[in-house]
Amino acid sequence: MEKTGAGRFLLDHKRNLNVLLAVSGIVVVILYQTCGSSCLYLAGTVFGVDLKIWGLLYLSALTVILVLRQKELTCVLLSAGVGGEIFLVGYQVVHKTYCPYCLVLALIVVVLFGINLDKRKVRLILLSMLLGFILMAVFFRSIPLKIESEGLALPSFGRGDVKVRLYTDYFCGPCREVEPAAEGILYDLVRSNRINLTFIDVPIHRHTPVYTACYLYLAQREKSLDGILRIRKILFRAAEKNIEDKKALEKYLNGTGLKVTDVPEKAGAAEAAGYLKEDGVEGTPTLVVIRRGGKTMYFGRSEVLKGLNTLK
Repeated sequence: MEKTGAGRFLLDHKRNLNVLLAVSGIVVVILYQTCGSSCLYLAGTVFGVDLKIWGLLYLSALTVILVLRQKELTCVLLSAGVGGEIFLVGYQVVHKTYCPYCLVLALIVVVLFGINLDKRKVRLILLSMLLGFILMAVFFRSIPLKIESEGLALPSFGRGDVKVRLYTDYFCGPCREVEPAAEGILYDLVRSNRINLTFIDVPIHRHTPVYTACYLYLAQREKSLDGILRIRKILFRAAEKNIEDKKALEKYLNGTGLKVTDVPEKAGAAEAAGYLKEDGVEGTPTLVVIRRGGKTMYFGRSEVLKGLNTLK
């Protein structure tokens, strides 16, 4: 029986629709990579590689396979993709943190799955979907709630009654912008003893713990806020240069006049783990303001700056 209407259109333009949707997915991942508002909790890793990189590789491979009309591989990749997206969307629901980029990408994968659905391959579809879900469930890693400590204290500044915790990641673009922008406000608030300020590194990126170790190592010697702000600014610049190796980072820091030698690789602040759990931080940059009346959280560059301005 000849198809009509939507069925006929889909049959005639299936290849073009497939490529258009797959390329759209690649664009979504690139936009997520350059997102100027936040680095979401979902920005984790699989096998130690950033989830966004996997997204680009997956969609690039899928585009090629769709162009070549490899039906079996298309079925496997799309079914596995749906399984993975079921896990990731469920992860967002459980943690009550929703990323629009991730949700749009999930929708694209589901639509592609629907367009290319072959009901004769039910067993292959279910097995591939289950495999995708299991891979994500087992190997997806996000913010760890346990940070190993070797006794280096997490410094705080100011004797104010209002506790302020600024959560950032050195490899997070918006964090790189927010700390310099907030520097003047933070300095004034601390100097006037209106707040008690603590910087907390959130290890979303797999190389952040090395930076945290160097920060805490240097912070033990540098007790002034001016010095701490300088240290953090230099560390952010190092991350911007994609310095990831511990020895290379130590060399870079020494070149700036910060004397660093033999930093313990697992050095961290034990209290940071408690703060992450207590505040329920699920992304960077995040500002937590604790007053007697309760706790307020601000997420994203503009919101963090807005939150700090309310403390003036």
